[in-house]
Amino acid sequence: MSIRKPPDYRLKQKLLYIDKVSQDELRNYGDLYMQEGFLSDALDFFQKANDTNGIQKIKNIAFDSGDVMLFQQAAKALNLELKPADWEVIGQKAIDLKKYSFALHALEKANNEEKLNSLKKIIQQKVDGKSA
Repeated sequence: MSIRKPPDYRLKQKLLYIDKVSQDELRNYGDLYMQEGFLSDALDFFQKANDTNGIQKIKNIAFDSGDVMLFQQAAKALNLELKPADWEVIGQKAIDLKKYSFALHALEKANNEEKLNSLKKIIQQKVDGKSA
């Protein structure tokens, strides 16, 4: 059976939590959601399928896009405990991509006051520049 489009919310919930669905089918749904850009949904299916490769792909995409929250969810699904250095790296990636709220979250987790204060100054400059 070839899946052509992601299921709606109700069917997704049914597939994940009610129906008995094979790991291959769950993996296929995960791939489909990932292709469509619905990474959080893809992560749900990969987790249910116990597909560490799929979860790792999501983690890599999350890192590349500076999505700290999705990165954190994928790391948790892989049973990885993120260290301050991990938070600093993803935080810097988020800064580079101008995703400052993600960067704030990561740098708070890293307990890096110096970088956090520097980021707050950058954000304040952006706010001041827009309000002038």
